[in-house]
Amino acid sequence: MLNTDTTAPNVDTAVIFYPRGGSAQVVRYLNRELDRRGSQTLVHAGSLGHPGDPGHAPTFYHGLRLHSYDYNEAYAKFVAGKDSQAGPRPFHPSYEDRSMPGRRCPDPMFSATAPPAAARLANAWTAHLRGRSTSPDVLHLHHLSHLQTAARRAYPHTPRVTTLHGTEMKQLQGIRERLALAEHLQTTVDALAITLDPDRPATLHRLTHEHQLDGDQQQLLAGTDWGKWQWSRYWDRAIATAVRHAGRIICVSEHERDLARELFPHLAHTDIPVITNGVDTTRFRPAELSDEQRLAFLHRWLVSDPRGWAEGQKTGSIRYEADDLARLRDPRTGHLRPLLLWVGRFLDFKRVPVLLRAFAQLSKELQTPPALLMWGGYPGECEGEHPQEIARRLGIEQDVYFVGWRGHDELPDGLTVADLMVAPAVREPFGMVYIEAMAAGCPPIATATGGPARTITPDGPDANGWLVRPDDTDDLAAAIKQALVNPLERTRRAATGAAHAARTYGWSYVADRYITEYETAIANGDGR
Repeated sequence: MLNTDTTAPNVDTAVIFYPRGGSAQVVRYLNRELDRRGSQTLVHAGSLGHPGDPGHAPTFYHGLRLHSYDYNEAYAKFVAGKDSQAGPRPFHPSYEDRSMPGRRCPDPMFSATAPPAAARLANAWTAHLRGRSTSPDVLHLHHLSHLQTAARRAYPHTPRVTTLHGTEMKQLQGIRERLALAEHLQTTVDALAITLDPDRPATLHRLTHEHQLDGDQQQLLAGTDWGKWQWSRYWDRAIATAVRHAGRIICVSEHERDLARELFPHLAHTDIPVITNGVDTTRFRPAELSDEQRLAFLHRWLVSDPRGWAEGQKTGSIRYEADDLARLRDPRTGHLRPLLLWVGRFLDFKRVPVLLRAFAQLSKELQTPPALLMWGGYPGECEGEHPQEIARRLGIEQDVYFVGWRGHDELPDGLTVADLMVAPAVREPFGMVYIEAMAAGCPPIATATGGPARTITPDGPDANGWLVRPDDTDDLAAAIKQALVNPLERTRRAATGAAHAARTYGWSYVADRYITEYETAIANGDGR
């Protein structure tokens, strides 16, 4: 039963990042629903860019009461070759490694952020959070970072809740793995950052043999850029402190709850509610489009308003002509070829290379090969090799179309244009796009890990998508092929998924769950 007539508590919300991931969508949709119920809300959020840009918080959170932390000055320092984390308003760190050889970024990993910079970040956000509401009932924080320390200072008497979205725990897992390896080697991470110089491979060889490293340890030792993990010990402790200051902890999936209890043993017997992300079922819903309607959308995204970007270049640098769209038609029938849609950021755990290899394999096996739409890739952000380069090397560049990063409001159209949503991420914390695909009648294919393993039913009368083994190119190609050659089964799973998403993941239901946790935190004084 939905409590839609109940006035929600007054809530201040804080997230340090500028809009670019799923947590920003949660903040936006949840606060809209709280406002609708009569709650007084305020959102503290990072902002980057100018009106209309994807990271511009006033544009993204339009309609909400917002107190934005402007990263433009820190970004300008980065562009000028200076330290983006120096000065009174430093740039936030990242949970992902976005700095690759030949590619700089303004947001180094947390594990590469030195303690003085961490102190500046905490002080800057303490000052920012003091622009708070007069008397909120509860403070809702997102992710673990210096934010919890700042919130404890700026909101000393306000109950707190913190949603863990999983990315912070991926970073902590990486930190713990490297700390354990350094201990096994009878050294420290910061010492390894100095001694493991790529130009001196003999040191690596000596450590491997002296300490009898197994295959996984060897791979971790050789594959780690230790300079980026230099401050792991500090951040291991800092994140542990953030947990103690987090108040009532909420996770987005059972997988993340289990991981939180593993990483933070004192939470082993703590009640940690699981509240999944939601989907706007008024916008994400099935729609039947003709080939001409689908091509009209594709023309706008790829030809009229291109936003794909090549390595080291600006948004729109990947452009298409009308002749490129003509390849989307099957020359035998004149109908559109099957369209696969990938959605996300170019991060390592999204496993874009696995998708592209499976797509290349599949294209040789089907009489009517599909086309692949790459929807996303935050401008300038890429862990590893750019997908365009991978597609070119695999010989599939004519069949892979880079749509680029588009507003979330356009994603429902993208999902209705596609026949399948394919995203083989490994250990995806929740994966909002999978339930959005279901709601839009575009059945998803995911790996049997993380959040999708709980939200997608792959078999039986309730099947609403497909699950494959992680990092298994053959299994992924086989699942896509099975879905494409069985249109009736694809239609059945699409209908089942749409009904399941509408029933389970609407924002009214999600808001009910959060309001219950707010009330519990208020009653218990969590975080005070």
